[in-house]
Amino acid sequence: MGQIICFANNKGGVGKSTTSAAIGYAWAGMGKKVLFVDLDSQANLTSMVSPLQPDEHELTIRDAFLDKNNFRIEKVNENVDLIPSELALSNFDRDTAAVTGREYLLLDLLKPVKDKYDFIIIDCPPALGLITYNALIAADHLVMVTNAEGLSYQGMVMIANLYQDVKTSDRLNPNLKLTGVIITRFEKNKLSDMYLKKIQDELGNTVLSPVIHKATKIAQAGSFSQNIYDYDPSGRATREYLQVAQNLAVRILTEE
Repeated sequence: MGQIICFANNKGGVGKSTTSAAIGYAWAGMGKKVLFVDLDSQANLTSMVSPLQPDEHELTIRDAFLDKNNFRIEKVNENVDLIPSELALSNFDRDTAAVTGREYLLLDLLKPVKDKYDFIIIDCPPALGLITYNALIAADHLVMVTNAEGLSYQGMVMIANLYQDVKTSDRLNPNLKLTGVIITRFEKNKLSDMYLKKIQDELGNTVLSPVIHKATKIAQAGSFSQNIYDYDPSGRATREYLQVAQNLAVRILTEE
C-alpha cells in the first residue's frame, strides 16, 4: 500500500520544496514509484520537478479541486509523476467556499491512485489554512522541515499544534503520524547550535539524522529544474539528503 507524506512548516524559506524534491528523487533512485503533489501556489516544487513553467501546465491541482474530472497526473520519468500547482491556487478558500466537506478534497482525489505509488509526497504551503488541513487529512505521515533558528522553529511548533488538532479528531485523521523532523540549511554557530539542541531535546528521535548543511548548489539545482543527485552528486548536502531519505524510508516502512 502506498504511503502519503506531507512536508510542512508555517514559515516559508526553510527549504521545504527543495527537501520534498530531494527526498522524492532519492526514493525514485531506489526504484520506488513517487508522485509529487504541489500544494503551494508559489509552485516551487513544480518548477523543480517539471521542465515546464508553472503557467504552461494544461491542468493543475487547482483545476482538480474545482472539478475532479480535471484531475491529471503528469509523467516526469519512469519513477516520478507530478500533480503541478499554479499561482491561482492562492484563491483556494474563495474558490471552494460553497463546497461541502472541502477539507477532504485532496483525500478524495488521492484515494483512487494511492496504491499505484510507493510514496506520494505533498509539498504544503507555508500557512495553516485549509490547504494544509487537506494535506494533513490526506496524509499517513507528517514530516516537519525547519531551519535551526527562531522563526522557523516557531513555524514548526504551529504545524505541530495543527497536527495535534487533526490527529485528536476522530472526524479528521486520527491515524496521522508525526514521522520526522528534517533540519535544513544548517550553518554552525552559537544560535544554530542552541536551536538544534532545543529541537533535539523536545522531539528526540523524531529528528532525522543527519542535519542538512547549507549549500549553494542545492539552490542552484532547483533553479535549473535539475535534481540534486544529477547536479551535485558528490556534494555534502546531497549526501546528507540521500542519507535522510534512506532513514525516512526505513522509518515509514517500519511504521506501516
